[in-house]
Amino acid sequence: ACAPLWSQQCGTSVFSSGRCVQLDQELQLVATMAPTAQRCSTFMDIVVVLDGSNSIYPWEEVQAFLGNVLARFFIGPGQTQVGVLQYGEHLVEEWALGQHPTAQSLLEAARNLTRQEGRETRTAMAIREAWWDWGGIGVGLGRDWGGTGAG
Repeated sequence: ACAPLWSQQCGTSVFSSGRCVQLDQELQLVATMAPTAQRCSTFMDIVVVLDGSNSIYPWEEVQAFLGNVLARFFIGPGQTQVGVLQYGEHLVEEWALGQHPTAQSLLEAARNLTRQEGRETRTAMAIREAWWDWGGIGVGLGRDWGGTGAG
């Protein structure tokens, strides 16, 4: 007997809204079977807005923090994608959503991320740009940020 047969797999977790069981002639439970699992299209898109100004130091701690946070997600196509925007005086796209398709590639990029530096910290500008340009559903990082001077 099955009721309803729908599951969704996100990363290594399977979420089932129903269950299948094998019953004997007296309708007693004999075994439980997993229903068919379906994969998520994309578990999550994460855009990190990172302060790379001179007010943040030591930079190695920022790199370690970023790596520790990102290591907790299932990175890959159809799972979690991460993009990073770094700001100081200007906003710079460090990498686009999906640019690093494996956790290993993403963590290596986080370890090798260099600080932009600069005398000004334009936090509001960076958050506004990230929200307006990349906050929409299905929108990915891909724009050349050049030297956005707004803020």
